[in-house]
Amino acid sequence: MNLRQLVPPECVILELENVDHEGVIREMIAHLGKVHSISAEDCERFSHAVIDRELQVGTGLGSGVAIPHARVEGPEQMLAVFARSKEGVDFESPDNAPSHNIVLLIAPEGQTAQHLQTLSELAKVFSQCECREELQAATAAAEISAIFSSGAAQFS
Repeated sequence: MNLRQLVPPECVILELENVDHEGVIREMIAHLGKVHSISAEDCERFSHAVIDRELQVGTGLGSGVAIPHARVEGPEQMLAVFARSKEGVDFESPDNAPSHNIVLLIAPEGQTAQHLQTLSELAKVFSQCECREELQAATAAAEISAIFSSGAAQFS
């Protein structure tokens, strides 16, 4: 799995405008919609799927990280967007800490194995304190994309 391909520079939001988790999810999916020319109707459907998934169990991993995600009908490939929040967003992390590094993942309905593999790879990257610190310190989207690539390479 090449996380750099999953999170290219155009799929990076350097600073979120929203501070509540539903607003953040909608903002991140709207960004995906612009990048991938996704219809407003599909963006709304994707937002509902991720928000519904979030209601089942929070997607905060702890250590300032969250990976809101859902499997949905429609997309042919895995879609992701990375965003940062200085203030932090409550994604019900086990450590009760706000999330500052957030990856929103949309997986095609039929790709359960790839979806789980991608979640696992992202969790491994985020488990590295150095990667989390580098993501917070990065000043450009290309830097963030490269951090995902190099972080994933350590687990190849």
